[in-house]
Amino acid sequence: MKPYIISADSTLDMPPELLERYDIRVIASYVTMGENTVDDWPDLTQKELLDYVKQSGQLAKTSAANPDDYEKWFRRLRAEGRPVIHVAKSAGVSSCYQNACIAAQEVGNVWVVDSKNLAGGTSLTILAVLRSDLEDPAQAAAFMEAYRERIEGSFIIETLEFLRKGGRCSTLAALGANILKLRPEIVFEDGIMRVGKKYRGVYRKCVYEYLDDQLAKLPDYETDLVYMNHTLQDPAFLKELKDYVKEKTGCRELIEYPASSAISTHCGPNTFGMFFVRKEK
Repeated sequence: MKPYIISADSTLDMPPELLERYDIRVIASYVTMGENTVDDWPDLTQKELLDYVKQSGQLAKTSAANPDDYEKWFRRLRAEGRPVIHVAKSAGVSSCYQNACIAAQEVGNVWVVDSKNLAGGTSLTILAVLRSDLEDPAQAAAFMEAYRERIEGSFIIETLEFLRKGGRCSTLAALGANILKLRPEIVFEDGIMRVGKKYRGVYRKCVYEYLDDQLAKLPDYETDLVYMNHTLQDPAFLKELKDYVKEKTGCRELIEYPASSAISTHCGPNTFGMFFVRKEK
């Protein structure tokens, strides 16, 4: 056990067995569906959220844990007698980091790290420090802030409809993408999401094209650990992609986990993402 506690926002998208193995604590944010606001983790499932959108025609709304939530959370963790390192959702897409920093100043002995990422990008940074021999919390936090710069994450989405409903894409752009069968790649860059390559055609074909583009950069990546997050609705297709990635990368460990309900709210079904770690120069 580390002499500090690792805490993270719920969008780290890490399998429960790893959370338990490494004693990673997770704080929820919120999802509002109609008149009901609930914690986005651990009980709200991706399926429940997507079913709500399908049945109601309305997009669920997400909101960050507020400073008071974080303060209560940090005080509860600090009561165990160890310092806390909290790894927050990217400040470029959420107020979680800012809110956690406000709370940390009130509590003390809490370090807050901006992961500059979501999902597997956050998890890769956390796993790196937990698998290291770093014992000092300040050094561990500094290590993560350096390590996060080596993470490369992106995903390909089937439809822009969820982004349109969430106000992140215009109706005209979504309509044009649907007509042309465009499947955009979304890339994380310095904590902010931007549009990358625009694939065109049947989604299944586009996913393989996207994967091949990622794997073409394999000489620049470490292959001990590769991370995969998704909202794929076809288990057979998911297995096929996992087998393909394992074969092409020869990775020692492939972590695959469905995207959290909060992330699914914005990207919709049939989104597929990969996260790699660049080799040290």
